Amino acid sequence: MSRSTTSTGDVIDAVLGADAEAVRALRQTRPAVVEHTQGVYEALLNGPESAGIGRERLVAVAVAVAELAGAPVLAAHYATLGTVPAENDPVLAALLRHAARVSTAPSELQRADIDALAAAGLSPRDIVTVSQLIGFVHFQVRLLAGLSLIGGGDE
Repeated sequence: MSRSTTSTGDVIDAVLGADAEAVRALRQTRPAVVEHTQGVYEALLNGPESAGIGRERLVAVAVAVAELAGAPVLAAHYATLGTVPAENDPVLAALLRHAARVSTAPSELQRADIDALAAAGLSPRDIVTVSQLIGFVHFQVRLLAGLSLIGGGDE
């Protein structure tokens, strides 16, 4: 798998920016965590499962989830990754509704929420992929918050 890392290392370093140096030694004690976190990022956005939904839609979902989670720097990172999908895209609208619901009221989700994604044309594989992305962005938000606290940053 090709790795699109930044000049500082991985996406977490990129989002942490200047604060990355403060936690670099800590992160280097767990190289597998760094490697696999980046690997999941790459797989979700650039792997074969992303083709069914489309990278632009996945990026839009990641931006929305990061914004809903109060992580504007992470949202800005995702926003730089692709073009904005068409506003009148019914699949994107369904994905964004689902992402908002998962992000703000996960305990209220029901089978009808999954059925709505299927009705929008998503395959079971697509539904799993977008669900993984939503969970992963929330993981990134928590990871960045913890690292920022350790390193003294704001994200």
